Amino acid sequence: MTRRLNVLVVMADEQSWNTLGCTGNPAARTPYLDDLAGESTVFDACYTPFPLCCPARTSLWTGLMPRHHGVLGNWRPIEPRLRAAGVAQAFAGAGYYTHYNGKWHVPGTTPDRMGWASSSAIPAVLNGQDRGRYIEEYREWVAEQGYTFDPRHIENLTAQDIAALAERPYATSSLPPEVYLETWQCDRFLENLDQRPADTPWLAVCSFNAPHFPMLVPSPYDRIIDRDKVRLPESHATGTAGKPREVRESHFARDFEHLSEQDWIEVTSHYLGLCALVDTQFGRIRRYLEDAGEWDRTVVVFTSDHGDMMGAHRLMEKGHWLHYEEDLRVPLIVRHPDGRQSRNANFVSLCDIGPTLCEMTDVPWREPHDGRSFAAMVGNASAAPIRDYVTAETMLHDGRPGGDGSPFHARDWQWPRDSLNVSVRTAGHRYVFRSHDEAELYDLVDDPHEQRNLAATPEAASVVTRLAELVADEVADVLPDAATLIRAPFAQTSKGTS
Repeated sequence: MTRRLNVLVVMADEQSWNTLGCTGNPAARTPYLDDLAGESTVFDACYTPFPLCCPARTSLWTGLMPRHHGVLGNWRPIEPRLRAAGVAQAFAGAGYYTHYNGKWHVPGTTPDRMGWASSSAIPAVLNGQDRGRYIEEYREWVAEQGYTFDPRHIENLTAQDIAALAERPYATSSLPPEVYLETWQCDRFLENLDQRPADTPWLAVCSFNAPHFPMLVPSPYDRIIDRDKVRLPESHATGTAGKPREVRESHFARDFEHLSEQDWIEVTSHYLGLCALVDTQFGRIRRYLEDAGEWDRTVVVFTSDHGDMMGAHRLMEKGHWLHYEEDLRVPLIVRHPDGRQSRNANFVSLCDIGPTLCEMTDVPWREPHDGRSFAAMVGNASAAPIRDYVTAETMLHDGRPGGDGSPFHARDWQWPRDSLNVSVRTAGHRYVFRSHDEAELYDLVDDPHEQRNLAATPEAASVVTRLAELVADEVADVLPDAATLIRAPFAQTSKGTS
């Protein structure tokens, strides 16, 4: 009997779609992922359902939209009924060995409860918050190598690192690359693969923290990017002009308004340097699988949980308010061992990855989920699309973007105490509803960099009405009051003209 295909998922954190050589970035140094793209399907329209770590990752592993899985911000716990659910359970039930390595960020549960038979390099939970880089085993190992992290800081910073980042939002790490977290984490991942059961198919995830801020980069990755090739986003020049108040006044704008153009080039170069570091680790994993004879019987996926604004509209980072292309669009490369290569511009969501992997490996997944399999698109550029649009939804409970482990259920959402931003991305437009600010509409054909908000213009009224109705329908199953709020302006217009 032929053994079923293995599955490898390599994840970056906060890595935007346009950070790879294969997606057109002239400054990128990603040779291993570019080689992967040359023998895979590159999905150019993959979007996250929530531009924040915990909600996005929960959507990936459950196949559910945020309003359905309950992680409505960082450290908001998953719905109790889902603590032992998800795609890993399906693979485990089908006889797969499952291993999870690295950043977890599915609050309220653990890898073992969600079906991962083993795990490594999992960050600690501190004060109800599942941290990204705070791994006690790693911190102890670093101390053995002669380096001292500040015990009060969760981001693995030495006193020298803290001083450097106090001057500017980018710096060279005091750690060499062989001691840096991504290298150590990859070591742990490969050690675990060495322990996999013989003659058993496996699902393994290596989930890196890079290129998530802070932009603290080990040498030589701090200088590996050619500054002359770095191109700031087209929207950088216009900044937040024309953006809603909650965007203009957010810390994503305020914290970086003092940066010069050269500073922006430097911080972007450091960001791309971290992407190059992730690429190097991917290369290590590939060499290991090739040497072990496993590469040509393994489905390989590379993706990220969300992007980073990285200078678009003079904004940085990601979050509830930032429903823009740079935050929502993520890389997705899928390789089947048959070697078919293609490029695909059809819409897919992070929610769709789990169902796709199940179909590609003949693993049944009987739990309800919002995802749709795009397996037919892998290696087939002419395959029919599975979605006409993608949506993203973000919520704040009482104005707070995160939590301490206490739950906030979508069904308990109340306006105006709580806020909701929900957006839809179609082939031609992006529409953003904001419960506490003005709406946005961008014509992505004429304005691909989202610089001219057309939502209040008479000529765009019919498009706004249609897309607002679409997002209202999308959330009405759990958020009926929000759906009514979304429709309210158009209901009044309709009454006024009847």
